[in-house]
Formats: sequence, structure tokens, C-alpha cells
Amino acid sequence: MVARRVYTPFFLLISTALLCFPSSAHADTVEDAVGRALQQHPTVQAAQATIKTADEQRREEVSGYFPELSVTGTAGRLYGDNATSRGLSVTRGAGYSYLWEGQMTARQMIFDGFGTQNRVQSAKAREKAADLNLSDVRENLALRAAQSYVNVMRAHTGLNMLKKHTKVVDDYLGRIKTAVDDGAVDEAEYQQARDVKVILDGFVSDYEGQVRAAEAEYFEITGSLPEGELAVPVPRVDLMPPTVEEAATLAVETHPSLQSAAYQSRSYQYDINSEQASLYPELSGELSYLKSDKEDIIGGEAIDQRAVIRANWNFETGGAQLARIRKKRYEHQESMAQTEELKSNIRLGVNLAYSELQTAQEQYENSKKRLDLNTKLFETFGVQFEGARITLLQLMQSDNQLFNTKLEKMNGEYRVLAAQYAALASMGRLQGSMSLASSETGPLTDEQN
Repeated sequence: MVARRVYTPFFLLISTALLCFPSSAHADTVEDAVGRALQQHPTVQAAQATIKTADEQRREEVSGYFPELSVTGTAGRLYGDNATSRGLSVTRGAGYSYLWEGQMTARQMIFDGFGTQNRVQSAKAREKAADLNLSDVRENLALRAAQSYVNVMRAHTGLNMLKKHTKVVDDYLGRIKTAVDDGAVDEAEYQQARDVKVILDGFVSDYEGQVRAAEAEYFEITGSLPEGELAVPVPRVDLMPPTVEEAATLAVETHPSLQSAAYQSRSYQYDINSEQASLYPELSGELSYLKSDKEDIIGGEAIDQRAVIRANWNFETGGAQLARIRKKRYEHQESMAQTEELKSNIRLGVNLAYSELQTAQEQYENSKKRLDLNTKLFETFGVQFEGARITLLQLMQSDNQLFNTKLEKMNGEYRVLAAQYAALASMGRLQGSMSLASSETGPLTDEQN
């Protein structure tokens, strides 16, 4: 499937600006709305906390390279019955004594089957995955904020248009009612005109509800309601490839969520290696100093200074070591499968976004044609009404039909804007297009892989 070139017609921006809110000194922009959302929304704060957790995990694993120091002290009473007490005691071969004892020990890992090294690399990969996941969370939130901003503009613009048209319809009703009272037209025409007004009132109620819902969503995302004028957004459609195939390829290469999944998968590979380290012997160096003070009858003073190398080789005969290795391998396989699934979902998301954009543009072009036709039709009806060839009701119905096509065109304009933002977000380029964050991280290098 080949998508049409995306565009933002200049007249779309002008017409939307004229239909929007009254001008003010400061215009709230879509970048402002997205920026507030990225600063205060809980989903971003949660992702940031995950990064900090991953950073502390990395620090914890790196500490395995450094010596471990321990200091212990003991004080109290001691009852002893040993070779010393039995040799010095002439009564019962045992004795009591105070006890003061202190020990300092330094241990340094020499070899652990590269377990520490792999745990550190796994923690680094998870930290990078968390960082890229934050970019993905921000990208999704940026899309929600941008589309909410567009939706608020659309709802307010539609409501303003309806309120203005209500005054026009009320004028028609008054004129038709006067004609009925004068006996110039039939009562049925007035009832048909009232039906148009009732339908219009229903549209007004609907758009008032849309405004409330749009503002509620906007507040949830950005933490505040729109203030003053909303500036017309201009999506960076120049960052969008002209075809869906190129867009999907770019998304697979650069999308932060896919790169996050790749780093997560890599961390599982390091976890496998760290579990395999348990099959090798561990070597560590130890320096210790022990001083003990008690009665001579129990053993007297003692000093023990050591510089030794310890070897430890554990075998879990129940198979726990091998089970942990297999478990990590299955987790790695699961993450690889999830990465492939995510890749397919990203391609699907790009296809759907481009398809929606193409449909929105086609329907917008169709609404422009309908508006042009209804404009000419209303002008013709106006001439015919002046010549008394049609009734005021028919002119009113034509004017109302013209308004409906204007409303349809306005909704089509905002649908195109929302679809353009969705297409940018499907490739992970929305934040970058707003200069809020760099979202073009590029494909993983051979060294990273």
C-alpha cells in the first residue's frame, strides 16, 4: 500500500485560526500543552523512577568488583571447658572469664566464573532499556496531549459555529412566523422550520458535551485547562516519509520501544551467563586480623592474622543450578519473541496511521467539494428567493445544509491534524518534531548488539 503525500494546506491554517478563539496577547501552543504533560504526568514520573531503580541496580552489581570489609566485636562473659582449662584447673576442669574480642576482615573476589561481569552488563542493559522506555512513554503521552489539544480546538470551534448559526436560524424562524401570522405561508412551513431548529439545538447540546469531555481529557493529561487562545498547530509533516513502506522501515530502525525491547533481551542473555558462572569455582583473597582477650584459665590473649586465598566450589545435587540456567534461557526466548511481536505491532501501527491519514485527507477533499457545491446552491437559492421562485423555508433549508457542510469541513481539517500527529508518533518522531526531545536514536550498532 502506498500512501499519498501528506500536507497541511495553508488555507486550512488560516480558516481554522479565524474560526478559533478571540485573539489574546498569549497563544497557548500545542508544544506548551505537550511540555506540561511531559513534566507532570504520573506515567512519565513512573518511568523516571524505573530508570533510577535500574541505575541503583547497576551500582549494586558494580560493587561486586570491590573488596568487602567487615568489622565485628564481642564482649561478655565466657564459660569454658577445654584442654586449657582442664590443664590449669585443679577442681572441675572448667572456668569463667570475661571476653573481649574484635576482628577485621577484607575479602576480594578474584574469580567467580565472570558472574559479576555479566551481572553488571545485564544491569547496564536494563538501565538503557528503562531509558528508552521513558522515551516511548513520553512519545505516547505527547501524542495524547497533541490530539487532546486538537480535539479541544475542534470542539470549541464547532460550538462557536453552531451558536452563530443558531442566531441565523432564529432569524429565519422569526421571519417565517411573521409570514404565518400574516397568512402568507402555511403553518406546516413553520413546523418544518422549527424541526430544523430542534435538530440544531441537539447539535449544540452534543458539542457542549464534546467541549466538556475534551477539556476533561486535556486537564487529565496536562494538569490544567486551556487558557486564552489556542494557536493553530502545524505538524512537521516534512519528517514523514512519503510512503508507508519507508515509514515502517524507519520506525523499525529507530522506534524507542523496539530498541528498549532489544536491550531488555540482551540483559537476559547476560543473565544466562551469570547463572552459568555458578558452575565454576570461586576464588577470593582474604586478609583478617583477630584479637581475643580472656582469662588465662580459658585461653588467655590470642592474636590471629591471616592472608589466605579461599576456593569454593558448590554443586547443587538437586539440579537447581541447571534449572536456573534453563529458566533464564526461556526468559531470553520469550523476550526475543516479544521483540518480534512488537516489531510487527509497530509496522501495523504505521500502516494504520498512514491509512487513517490518507482517509482523512480524502474525506477532507470531498468535504471541500461539497462545500463548494452547497455554496453555489445557496447563492442560486438566494437569487431564486429574491425572484419569489422558492419559499423562505427552502432558503433556510439550503442555508442550513450549507452550514452542515462547513461544519463537516471543519471537523475534517482537525481530523487531518490529529492523523498527522498520529503518523509522526507511530514512527517515534513526534517529540523530535516538537523539539522537546531527540527521538531519533538510530539503529543499534554491531557493537551494541
